[in-house]
Amino acid sequence: MSATTPTPATEVAHPETARCLHCAQPILDSSVAPFCCRGCRSVHRILQASGLERYYELRRGPGLPPVDTELTPRDHKWLEVIEESRISTGATRVLLDIQGIHCTACVWLIEEVFRRHAGTKLGTISLNPTLGRIELRISPEFALSAWVRDVEELGYALGPERSAPGDRESDGLLIRVGICVALAANVMLFAAAIYVGLEEGPVYRLLNQLSYAAGVVSVLVGGSVFFRAAIAALKRRVLHLDVPIALGIGLAFVGSTWSFFFDSGDAIYMDTLTVFVALMLVGRWLQQRVLERNRAQLLADDGTEGLLTRQVRDGVVRIVHCVGVREGDELLIAPGDLVPVDLLLAETGASCSLDWIDGESTPRSYDLGETVPAGAFNVSSRAFVGVAACDFSSSGILGLLGRDSASTDDGTYTSKWWARVSKYYVIGVVTLAASATAYWTWAAGPLRAIEVATAVLVVTCPCAFGIAAPLAYELILNRLRRAGVFIRSSDLLDRLRGVDRVVFDKTGTLTTGVLEVRAPKALMSLPDEHISILYNLVARSAHPKSVAVRRAIEGHPAARLRPFAVEEHMGLGVSLDQGSQSYQLGSPGWTSGTGSSGDLSFAVNGREIVSISTAETLRPDAVEETRGLRNAAYELTILSGDAPIRVKALGAELGFAPEACLGAQSPTGKAEYVAAHDPARTLLVGDGLNDRVAMQTAACSGTPAVNRPFMASRCDFYFVSPGLRPVAQVLRASQEVTQLVRQLLMFAVAYNAIAVSIAMAGLMKPWIAAVLMPLSSLVTLGYTVAVTSKRGKPWTS
Repeated sequence: MSATTPTPATEVAHPETARCLHCAQPILDSSVAPFCCRGCRSVHRILQASGLERYYELRRGPGLPPVDTELTPRDHKWLEVIEESRISTGATRVLLDIQGIHCTACVWLIEEVFRRHAGTKLGTISLNPTLGRIELRISPEFALSAWVRDVEELGYALGPERSAPGDRESDGLLIRVGICVALAANVMLFAAAIYVGLEEGPVYRLLNQLSYAAGVVSVLVGGSVFFRAAIAALKRRVLHLDVPIALGIGLAFVGSTWSFFFDSGDAIYMDTLTVFVALMLVGRWLQQRVLERNRAQLLADDGTEGLLTRQVRDGVVRIVHCVGVREGDELLIAPGDLVPVDLLLAETGASCSLDWIDGESTPRSYDLGETVPAGAFNVSSRAFVGVAACDFSSSGILGLLGRDSASTDDGTYTSKWWARVSKYYVIGVVTLAASATAYWTWAAGPLRAIEVATAVLVVTCPCAFGIAAPLAYELILNRLRRAGVFIRSSDLLDRLRGVDRVVFDKTGTLTTGVLEVRAPKALMSLPDEHISILYNLVARSAHPKSVAVRRAIEGHPAARLRPFAVEEHMGLGVSLDQGSQSYQLGSPGWTSGTGSSGDLSFAVNGREIVSISTAETLRPDAVEETRGLRNAAYELTILSGDAPIRVKALGAELGFAPEACLGAQSPTGKAEYVAAHDPARTLLVGDGLNDRVAMQTAACSGTPAVNRPFMASRCDFYFVSPGLRPVAQVLRASQEVTQLVRQLLMFAVAYNAIAVSIAMAGLMKPWIAAVLMPLSSLVTLGYTVAVTSKRGKPWTS
């Protein structure tokens, strides 16, 4: 594979008329039309049944597909802790984090659901969508758990408040922006009076003094942001964009100070300097705001410190933090719960999914005395008890979880490309200023040399990457947001420019992560009586295969819940007795004792009625999108913990070469593969803990797993689309922003060549600098908005 940058990823054409009835995103899977996914279909039905259709009137533009909550049961141990606290302390104030709010219609919907629960007497709600925070003031009679359940059925996710409100860096920056913009406006007003003819007298001296004082405050309030960042970068031996910005602010201020105190007494260039500081602060605020908004879309993540489990002690079940679990502790794992440590099963029968840790799509059954591995999920409909085989500090999931590195991102671009730009800019500015100082010192003395050098530093404007580039990133990232793609790392689009290899996990990434019935028409053709029995069997089971059958027949008129006594046989299936008839659904050997063409058999009195085949399904656009990536010269690989035969079969369906489909990969095996295949040029897309170590090795990472703990908060980007189109979208956006930034830099070079030539010739007047610098900024900003606003961009919604 050539090391050259691939051509921008091609996009699959999606008919603009085929839009989801709920979220208005493109429909990729015709089987759930007129919706884009089952989550949208479920939420739409709830809104209609509840009389909440006004949501669609309030929403402006496309929404986002909701998480399909029935496929991944919510872990509500945190809610049990809050309910216990309400009972014991009588607390009336509850703070919660919320995930999934994207518009005012969402706010209205959540508040309306609360109003219907609370009426006018049981409480009030205050919702901050920017912070992803809800504050409830509720009476003890308010049914908090029921309200949480109803909100989550609408596709949102709720969790405990974990991060202190008001700790966002952009809030402090916004205050600084307001102060510096006000100072710049006043200094420009003072300077205008001087430029139009005011040359002497007490008013003239007062305006100069006010301008200088305002400049000092502007440098202290706004310039200090860049000074601190530049010093920190230099300590790390890194040249990022704050270094040239801080250099320009500092040297221009020194030159103006020299002029004010030791030369003419004028606060020359102070108007230009205050405008420059204000513009650079606006750029920094834009950088930080969009990243914080994307991170706020997820529930707060405290890493392993936030994990809870149910501990059994003296016959009493208590919810405790996993960090306190010790070897020998007895734990109760409820349906949907995560197994935090290797667990020796203390009772007969447990069914767990290991897809999150090894990519195996089929749940496994465990019996008394067997070990359930850490990281498994209980997918059965009943809880099981086990004994911790080790302390939580020795649990195998600790090394896989890691920490959220993106949340500490300061919003500055620190990629190698930007470091090179900054390096050459700093060298160029210093060289030009030194040359001007040397020449004018020889030609006209040191005072004239300082004046010319100050002019050079003031007009050498890095606005192209101080404000225009942040604006370009802001606009592109906002458009990606509207398409359901959320960027969490400030330099991701820069790192993606060097990517020419995309590595995919299989289960939950290339596939939907859920099982589906291969031939649902065979089930729908059964007699109504059998449909009714079958529906009641699967509706009472949380096993993935039961869920697949239920979803296949749930639209049938006879698929209605009835008061039947269903019995679950762990690892075998489910059954019910109705009169003289005994119905079973499960493995063919158990239901009828004979061979079957499918992996499930529905039988009555040991006689098979219908054979059912279930299988993972590809994401609806996986074939087209992976083909588009290959056509764009990206090298594609599948790394999965699932069985090699299944990985190769799925790869063949996608058109992958057999050698590019690797199965039975452990977490360390995945990381070793990435490390051996040019990790600096690799994007890894996965959804499980077994991908986490490899993600840390790869240059970039992404995930569709917004409904599983930890993953989305540990990747560079995440997406909520039912398809794979977001992978091509972020790659294309990277190419687009690269082209735009290079054009902006070309303009900056041309502008600086002219402006610096005038300054070095000693012809730069303060009023010329005051006009040129803001004008160049406006031109670059206007061009940026025009380019990123063009319709038809392939990375837009």
